Amino acid sequence: MGLMLSSLAASDESTLTTPQVHALAHEVGVSVRLELPTILEQLERQRLISLSPNGLAVLGVTSAMVLSHTAAAFDQTDPQPHEHAVLDIAEKVSQSPLESELAAQYLGDTFKLTKDDTTDLLEHCVAMDFLDGEDLGGGKQLLFNGHIFRRESAMKIQAVLQSLTNDESRKLVEIEQLLRSRGCLPLDEVKRILGEPLFEKLHAIGMLDVSEVANEHETQLYVTRPGAFTKFSNAFIDDAMDLAKAFVACLTYGIMRSSPDRGRITMLTALMRKMLTGAWTGNATAIGEDYRVLERRRVVAIRPKPGGYYEMRLLKRDIGELALQVLTAGDASEHSLPNFPGAAVTRYTKPEERRTLTRRTQAQPSKRATRNVLTALRTGRL
Repeated sequence: MGLMLSSLAASDESTLTTPQVHALAHEVGVSVRLELPTILEQLERQRLISLSPNGLAVLGVTSAMVLSHTAAAFDQTDPQPHEHAVLDIAEKVSQSPLESELAAQYLGDTFKLTKDDTTDLLEHCVAMDFLDGEDLGGGKQLLFNGHIFRRESAMKIQAVLQSLTNDESRKLVEIEQLLRSRGCLPLDEVKRILGEPLFEKLHAIGMLDVSEVANEHETQLYVTRPGAFTKFSNAFIDDAMDLAKAFVACLTYGIMRSSPDRGRITMLTALMRKMLTGAWTGNATAIGEDYRVLERRRVVAIRPKPGGYYEMRLLKRDIGELALQVLTAGDASEHSLPNFPGAAVTRYTKPEERRTLTRRTQAQPSKRATRNVLTALRTGRL
């Protein structure tokens, strides 16, 4: 429900047609027939949306409010023991990794669940990426919180840094200074400065993030500092941070790769300042192609204009503010969604997925599916 609310949310009140709502549900993996009606009913009960036969109206909900509304909705649904068990085990493996056998025993004793119930529950949690799991062999599995596992790898990071030569340390300092001043760099430029072996070493331990943006013509990779967006992590903050990273990558693409005839960005600050007011901006073909992933997540709204041109309007101001801060100051970690409790570029691949491609393979959406989603969002019709 939280991801659906996050997709519907905008800083100001807005109205969506039924096809637009269905397109957003498809984008975040919510079943239109089985899950969406219940989610919308719950959101209306909380007075966050107002349903009508033709769609719905969304009250102004910022990203920072999504988590508190989701928690309230959970409490109001009279959650069952297995639902409490999911939250409990997520907290346990956030404190320290835990073997699945011990986790199942703990859940069975605490919530009076059968062995089959606990086994199914843990398998579903890993399959849905609610928990991370690593096969230990012999039928054993280690459960852990992937965010904390990465952050708590201090000894591994320290060992790698201590192994760097003076020349490698100098190159690392150079890249960090460039990223602090520019916010985002093309991967090729980073590899040219660091060299392939040093880059792979730093990327593997999470000191550099790589984001992928792609349209119908090409795919480009960009590097950011993980700490430029947030120094803390949870699912809802990650969702907002991923949107901000996507925004930064898309804007950088527009600055560095887009040609003048399709709408190269030349006055970034002026563009972003205007967008932050909520005004429609731009008159370029690139807008209809390079911001599709942001359109599908309702960070921006895009509408066509005569002659094959498009203009866009920022829907989530907090995401735009983060992106602007990174691009102009190189760091938004001190400004990252402070109210969160401690939440055609046709494709954007977030840094964590770039780092773990060997662990999970994800099917990319088809061109037809992407086109159908964008048509629904831009026109309000299927």
